[in-house]
Amino acid sequence: MNKIIPIIIASIFAINSIYAYIDPGSGAYILSSIWSVIVGFFALILGVILRFFRHTLKNFISNFWKNHRILFIISTIILISSLTYTINYFFISESEFILPKYDESLNGAHILKEKEIYPGYNLYNGKLLDNKGNLIKTWNYSYLSILDEKGNYYAQKGYETLEWGKFTWNDEPIWIKELPIHHEIYLTPNNTIITFSKDTHTYNERLVEFDTILEFDTDGNLLQKYSTYDHLKELQKFHRQLELDKPPSVIIPEDHRKNTSIWGANHDYYHLNSFSLVPPNYMEGFHPAFNPGNWIISFRHGSMLFILDKNTKEVLWTAIFDQVENNLEGQHIPKMLENGNIMIFDNGRYREWSRILILNPVDLSVVSEYKHNDFFSYSQGYYQELPNGNMLITESEKGKVFEINKNKEIVWKYYEPKYTENEKYGTIREELYRMTRYDKGLIDNIIINN
Repeated sequence: MNKIIPIIIASIFAINSIYAYIDPGSGAYILSSIWSVIVGFFALILGVILRFFRHTLKNFISNFWKNHRILFIISTIILISSLTYTINYFFISESEFILPKYDESLNGAHILKEKEIYPGYNLYNGKLLDNKGNLIKTWNYSYLSILDEKGNYYAQKGYETLEWGKFTWNDEPIWIKELPIHHEIYLTPNNTIITFSKDTHTYNERLVEFDTILEFDTDGNLLQKYSTYDHLKELQKFHRQLELDKPPSVIIPEDHRKNTSIWGANHDYYHLNSFSLVPPNYMEGFHPAFNPGNWIISFRHGSMLFILDKNTKEVLWTAIFDQVENNLEGQHIPKMLENGNIMIFDNGRYREWSRILILNPVDLSVVSEYKHNDFFSYSQGYYQELPNGNMLITESEKGKVFEINKNKEIVWKYYEPKYTENEKYGTIREELYRMTRYDKGLIDNIIINN
């Protein structure tokens, strides 16, 4: 008895350190509390059984082994397999995302209903194409590429590179900054530029990246900087603990530490992935959150949406993971519509299907959604509402873009022709981060004037 009691007590006190790490894009910070409760419960039950019923249990197992050896082996295998599957499925791993094989016959544009396609030009990865897939123009800097109405071009040199800048239509640099940015170059109606960077801080004994939102004027001058680290305590009031809020565990080591990034850290706290401004809308005046100009931001880790006051940066509204039907899971591109509803690219990282979701911001009910059996973008993605009511949707990992009409029928498709070799999947199509459709008249006019 004197030996058993210390073991039970030590097990109970160790509960808070027993948790596993997985990618938290689905709000997987829940794992820690659930896992702790389960481990603590079974540790306590096991301790009681071993203390008071160890002789009975030993005799039962011994007799069962002697009289029903085959059944004992089969039962043990089934029990272990069931426990392993349950723990793995619910608490440790996510389902594997299967990339499709490269099919050369799919390359380029596919016109399915020509009269219903929104006429324009398509920009992605530094390339401008017409709707037939013909290459019109290229720029050297290719990542996060975007055009303004004058034909000026903004882009990062490449993924997680030091340089990004503004260029003329003819690819002459207007200004270039040595500043690593990520995920977004957003042109505001106020003629400013929003992008993201990161600061690195030591947090709970780890080197951790914390996102920053930067606003520049079109001459490249920094106007303001918002740091999630500086506002961390304010933001944390609105969500449960994320995985990095717990200290490192010596019992179950971290198994998703990423490579050191260009910012010098090994971990990423919020993983800010998109930005938009609240537009003039039907809901303005109903609540301060819906006033035009406020910031709508998306955090992949924890699956969280926030609206911040444009001036004070006070948190005015949130939508987080299980507050939404079928859960938000690693979402992107929240935008408020003119009627006040919020449209979201909801990746569905763990449920294994994606949707374009329209959310009522008052009660977080689902107003409508677009989903399809073959529509699944694991960790990236983009949508664009087109002036004729169509929508352009990017499935990034598949290197695929498709346009749907008002009846949710696919009228146009495009597949990235480039491919790469992957150790696991063989030959696969290169990723396509996002595609943007520009009005045909706008681009034609820029081409004429240049």
